[in-house]
Amino acid sequence: MSKAIQDNNLLYNLLSPLVQFGCRCHYNRFDVHGIENLPADGAYIIAPCHQQALMEPLAVLNFAPKPPVFLARADIFRKPLFRTILTFLKIMPVYRIRDGQDQLGRNKEIFDRCRDVLLDGFPLCLMAEGRHNNRHHLLNMGKGMFRIAGETQLKLGDHPLYIVPTGIDFDDYERPYSNLVVNIGKPIPVQPFMATYRENEPLALNQMRDTLFEQLRPLMHDIRSDEHYEEIMTLCNVLNREMRRREGLRNTAWNRFRMRQKIAGKVESGAWDISALHAPLSTFDFPLATLIAEHWSLVATLLSVLAVALPVVAAVLVPPVRWVLLFCLLCYPIPFLPTHLIVKKKVADTQFRSSVNFGVRLILSILYAVVIAIVMACCGGAWMSRLADIGAWWGLVALAVVHVGAWLAGPTITFLRDTLANCRYWFMWLGGRLRKAEKAYGELKNTLL
Repeated sequence: MSKAIQDNNLLYNLLSPLVQFGCRCHYNRFDVHGIENLPADGAYIIAPCHQQALMEPLAVLNFAPKPPVFLARADIFRKPLFRTILTFLKIMPVYRIRDGQDQLGRNKEIFDRCRDVLLDGFPLCLMAEGRHNNRHHLLNMGKGMFRIAGETQLKLGDHPLYIVPTGIDFDDYERPYSNLVVNIGKPIPVQPFMATYRENEPLALNQMRDTLFEQLRPLMHDIRSDEHYEEIMTLCNVLNREMRRREGLRNTAWNRFRMRQKIAGKVESGAWDISALHAPLSTFDFPLATLIAEHWSLVATLLSVLAVALPVVAAVLVPPVRWVLLFCLLCYPIPFLPTHLIVKKKVADTQFRSSVNFGVRLILSILYAVVIAIVMACCGGAWMSRLADIGAWWGLVALAVVHVGAWLAGPTITFLRDTLANCRYWFMWLGGRLRKAEKAYGELKNTLL
């Protein structure tokens, strides 16, 4: 008898912490809020919004207390190698109408296996929208998740089953070392829908779907307007700093996310008339708008340049500092590789780019860590002659530096990137090239705030 997908797997248990660590290191900030909302008294389905291909499942993997089982579109299972890999990763296929009418019948077996996962006490993760979307916008939901929930609750009887709405927000979809916010909401019990489910299943499924939709929206950055999406997104970034300042909020990933929600909400409620702001908003291009709104003071910019210059000067003048910096860079140069630019050229689907980039960087990091550990263990003492007495232990030192470097890469790259951006801002400001854009920014603040 073959093992169930949720059964314990030693190799999976060994690799999972490494993948989770790699996922957290892929971001500058990885903030999880609402972990206390995960039910402790019953089975549950985690239902995140879906704006990236692989990154939401990886985020779920980082906070789920037990290894979750996922569903993914069936077409990626067609090749036997991919099917084997995906099954190892605890991912099952789900068939859609585009896979062929004759394939939809295979979902019954998949739904039965999903029910078994929940009955065994493991979380099941289904992307709420059933497809990804590269906008901060919640799409309409299918009914597959709710059929699984209804069938499972029938089997569970009085034992509770929950659907856990989970908002996941990326402040940049493609660039590594951006920020990720996970916002876990209050669980939705399935039991209250069961009386209707027994009498009128389609109505109960619609009720569950509508309830999840309404409870998931406040947990994510949901811009409802298609017509004015770009303008609202610009406002969410341009006015973010000023509104945080007025409310006394620190510059954190969570506070920026909450403020983007608030700004989008003001437009949606009609408190701000977006159509009247077309002229000042058209002055901005998106990166320039954010740069004007979020720039550091001149003093802070000079201090950051000094903080970057001092280690460089010290490395040139002081040999021990130079050897330490070169050793750290040799052990882990991956953060400085512009892999996202290569992926951008090679991957047409924007929603897959971050996932492919993560996979490339993770595999490169693992391979490089193994190679550098072996090389340093064999001959590290030859070029670090004053410390050669530790011998093969150099391999473990190099391996430790790789892990520390991966952990510090996000803050370091973000600081260097921000320093460069702020230097650019002040050069443009001194050259008088920002006057028109800053005037438009002032008009926005005066009109809306």
